[in-house]
Amino acid sequence: MFAAATASTHPVTHLAFDPAGTTLAVGQPNYGVTLFDRATGLPARTLPLPRVAGYGSVVFCAGGARLAVGSLKGVHLFDAATGDLVGHGGGWTMAGAVLAEGGDGLVAAVRGGLRDVRPSPPAARSLWSHARPLQSRAAVVALSPCGRWGFGVYERVRPSLIDLRTGRVAAALDHRYRSRAGVAVTFSPDGGRFAVADGTDVTVFDTPAEPGAEPDGDDDDAPPTVAPPPRKLIEPVFVLGRADGERGREWRPAVAFTPGGGGLLVRRPRNRVQLWDVAAGARAAEWGWRLDSVTCLAVAPDGLTAVAGARFGRVVAWDLE
Repeated sequence: MFAAATASTHPVTHLAFDPAGTTLAVGQPNYGVTLFDRATGLPARTLPLPRVAGYGSVVFCAGGARLAVGSLKGVHLFDAATGDLVGHGGGWTMAGAVLAEGGDGLVAAVRGGLRDVRPSPPAARSLWSHARPLQSRAAVVALSPCGRWGFGVYERVRPSLIDLRTGRVAAALDHRYRSRAGVAVTFSPDGGRFAVADGTDVTVFDTPAEPGAEPDGDDDDAPPTVAPPPRKLIEPVFVLGRADGERGREWRPAVAFTPGGGGLLVRRPRNRVQLWDVAAGARAAEWGWRLDSVTCLAVAPDGLTAVAGARFGRVVAWDLE
């Protein structure tokens, strides 16, 4: 276990491990992203993003060689080894982008739909983006790290799981949520499972093993005289409710899956962190520290180390086993 503090007191909002699990990226809006060495707990370098607030995501890509940050000023792509800026682009078109690695570049979920993002020639230091087909009117609010799935919400119909390979709805969720304003969605690293926090519960679902894209019911190219078949419904596999200390306020805690999706880390009252066995529906472990408001969680690719970020630039890492 180690506790560390960045050079800034800005809150930590995003944590991400590289695929090898040797480097931890700690994102702090209005400051930048600090890369820590997992073995020593010491900072290696800082990728500055001054005057950039509201990160949408912080992800490693290209096998860990690059780090992408989606923010209110578009997408910044860095060389993870040197900290040099590889490219920046998108502006307001890509504001608040939620990113995942897909194909030979990045997939971005933005208010206008889905976009493919790739670097321009090295000398240009810019990013090229192009709209990706999305055969649905859903607002995509989350992407799986594997670049396979998107989570879409509507105003009047059930939320849905979107297959990013086709841009079509694969299944609907047996869930009451309808608005994008307050939902928090977290996928497991392999995309096999995801959790939805809607202010009341944390509900876990499994993604279909071999989905077939279901007609969305609102596709523009659907024949107007043919009624679409009903969507496939995904049932919850685990539901975690609020504890006594969490009642009376909107509850969207920080959560993170273990690599296989079998365990779910959840922030609880008094800055405790619990590990839940999803299959058994039972609490497996609990930890607590003198941190001021745990804001985000992450688990290393080998499943041996977990990390919690908090206010005032603080980070705590500990062994899960």
